[in-house]
Amino acid sequence: MSLLTVEKVTSGYGDMEVLHEVSIAVDSQEIVTIIGPNGAGKSTLMKTIFGLLKPKSGRISFSDHEISALSADRIVRLGMAYVPQVENVFPSLTVRENLEMGAFIRSDDFSGRIREMYDLFPILGRRGRQQVGKMSGGERQMVAMARALMLNPQLILLDEPSAALAPNLAEVIFERIEAINDTGVAILIVEQNARQSLSLSDRGYVLASGRNRFTDTGENLLANEEIGQLYLGG
Repeated sequence: MSLLTVEKVTSGYGDMEVLHEVSIAVDSQEIVTIIGPNGAGKSTLMKTIFGLLKPKSGRISFSDHEISALSADRIVRLGMAYVPQVENVFPSLTVRENLEMGAFIRSDDFSGRIREMYDLFPILGRRGRQQVGKMSGGERQMVAMARALMLNPQLILLDEPSAALAPNLAEVIFERIEAINDTGVAILIVEQNARQSLSLSDRGYVLASGRNRFTDTGENLLANEEIGQLYLGG
């Protein structure tokens, strides 16, 4: 059984439907990428999975639990984390304080987990006392991912992790995504840098107009000429 299963989910905002019977799955320790044009519903799907939007129909299961009607705070406690594209850090707090905020439901000593995050993101270990708002975009993205990992999730959702980053910083972010996956965490990514993300992925999905258009291994999607012309820039 998949770690995450989304079955024929329809969702949107008020009376406006954005997703139309979308289905995806993520297995344990997989990297799965969702690509598609702007307005395809990719971010809406992430918000629906994480409980920020409620599906109008369909079913979402995570770690043997039905989560379609659960709030985000309850989904977090089941072992899922989410890093939105924007407003994903506390800019007035230091790096360490952001990580402490990520452990908000832990009552044990999580100092060891902070050290693990510093090992996973070495630059953060050197900047532990720095105010996050004064860091670069790539560094803030690493803070956001580290904060989301503080609760040892089984699955992390990343919405456009390389957005607005210079190519060299985007490369660093993708290297850290691989490193996170190497620790056993499954990753679901929405990403405009489709070629880079699919090259790391076990599987991928293409959404268009809120519907499933293609699904295959990351390698096969990259090799598909039609997908290349329509969604990967030729």
